[in-house]
Amino acid sequence: MVSKIPNDIFQFSTASALMQGLAHSGPSAGQLPGYGTHGIGTFSRMNGELLFLDGKPWQMLRSGKVQPASPQASLPFVQVTNFQPEHQVCVSGLKKAELVNVFEENGPGKGGKNSFVPFVVKGRFKSLQLRIAGPQEHEGQDLAEVAAKARKWGLQDVKGTMFGIASPEWMQGVSVAGVHCHFMTEVEQGKDAEGGHVLDFETADDAVLQWAVTGRYHLGFPRDDEWENLDLKADTAGLSKAEG
Repeated sequence: MVSKIPNDIFQFSTASALMQGLAHSGPSAGQLPGYGTHGIGTFSRMNGELLFLDGKPWQMLRSGKVQPASPQASLPFVQVTNFQPEHQVCVSGLKKAELVNVFEENGPGKGGKNSFVPFVVKGRFKSLQLRIAGPQEHEGQDLAEVAAKARKWGLQDVKGTMFGIASPEWMQGVSVAGVHCHFMTEVEQGKDAEGGHVLDFETADDAVLQWAVTGRYHLGFPRDDEWENLDLKADTAGLSKAEG
């Protein structure tokens, strides 16, 4: 078990392994609190998206429904951290493409294009473009094929929480380079939570961005012949397209 040093990232498997279709086993959702408080990932057979918030794992299904993840659910790719924010700003009108610039513009040591930066955006959003991929139609189906058939939809004027990790370009294939984040709405009276993988967003006036800079990055691997037989050279273009 990796010690829970604030804002260190523990990751199991790699984005390139998902691109090759390796998506059947990994740590369980019930183990996540031993690694941290916040995270993102996917479930066995890429059956929906994981959002791990404040020590509680959620499974976001193709329907958009959000449900508590089974403690036994397997996570073939996951990134988790003991998130303790170091910086905070109000972010009216913030869009996904502008996020890394916010880190850099807030001064030296506050993150940028060469750092891992876990972050939370909470409050009201003018709009979000979401996606849910999976599950795999057959064992070994690669991420590009699964993502090409994903359900995509939009939300407007909703309140909720987004957690994600901004990863540097030099880690593409191990991680997902750029901003990778998942979102779920607040549960309102008479309405269930909804969420998914974020393709784009724009915040409203009351949204708050919190973030920290990661100092250490821990990587765990599958240990079997299937892993050893993969071609794990980074497909930069394919991964960028698959993850949006």
